[in-house]
Amino acid sequence: LDYGKATSQIPPDADRFTKVTLSEGMFFEPTEMAVLPNGDVLVAQRRGEVMLYNDQTQELTEVLKLDVYSKTLNTPGVNAEEGLMGLQKDPDYANNHWIYLYYAPTGDQWVNRLSRFKFVDGKFDTDSEQVILDVDSQREICCHTGGSIAFGPDGLLYLSTGDNTTPFNEKGAKYVHSGFGPMNDIPGHEQYDARRSSGNTNDLRGKILRIKVKEDGSYDIPEGNLFPVGTEKTRPEIYTMGHRNPYRISVDMKRGYVYWGDVGPDARADSLGTRGPRGYDEMNQAKKAGNFGWPMFIGDNYAYNEYNYETGESGPEYDPAKL
Repeated sequence: LDYGKATSQIPPDADRFTKVTLSEGMFFEPTEMAVLPNGDVLVAQRRGEVMLYNDQTQELTEVLKLDVYSKTLNTPGVNAEEGLMGLQKDPDYANNHWIYLYYAPTGDQWVNRLSRFKFVDGKFDTDSEQVILDVDSQREICCHTGGSIAFGPDGLLYLSTGDNTTPFNEKGAKYVHSGFGPMNDIPGHEQYDARRSSGNTNDLRGKILRIKVKEDGSYDIPEGNLFPVGTEKTRPEIYTMGHRNPYRISVDMKRGYVYWGDVGPDARADSLGTRGPRGYDEMNQAKKAGNFGWPMFIGDNYAYNEYNYETGESGPEYDPAKL
């Protein structure tokens, strides 16, 4: 972190926050929460539950149980991240009572779904669901779903999605990505190639999406996204791309900047000239639409090398100017 870039001349008071424990040991795989206008707190849990913490009674109750795809690692190699991944209240919740959920529905359609539901008097109306957006997903693999929902000062909705790519070495394979950028394009090995998702301008995975939700649950594309509507081989919902797993995001309600962390891959040492840089964790800021480079780059445009997964031969470094 480069604190020299901070613009504030007066450091904030370290004691400006007070820690208050509301509930302890009562949640199972919580993913995201939203504080309602009356001080109540909604908490999403990965296996489909939405819990309500009542600020007055200090009681915790289950107010929704979605039927979600949420297989766990009890089965080796199976995704342990999909399920109920995101929750957020509408900016005008006090008047319209919309709660947004991002979840993996069960069934044969492999998607992660952004929907909204009415939440009135402590109850979800499941019949009120408006399906806003589906994001294609490759299931029965691991990992990286993203799934955070946020709103900006202009009422635009932001949704983060992960690269849906297996970060571990493929069992039995001679040449593997070894904790560097996963880019195995051999047919049948697609789950080891994040270029198909994060690096793909026509795919919603490995992105932060930005849309304007309309009254009927459909949406418009705002000005300033990465690709104008109608651009060939692109999705206009994309605001930023080239992300590994922007699991939780936040929007500065004064300036509209988007912030997120991105945990890096597992390579412990540089392999410069052959594979590329070691793994770096990132803290990112987006002041405008852009491509953040994964899986060809990590950190501040540290480049990976091209790599042939059939021969084990390395090629030149990727060039950020040619993305």
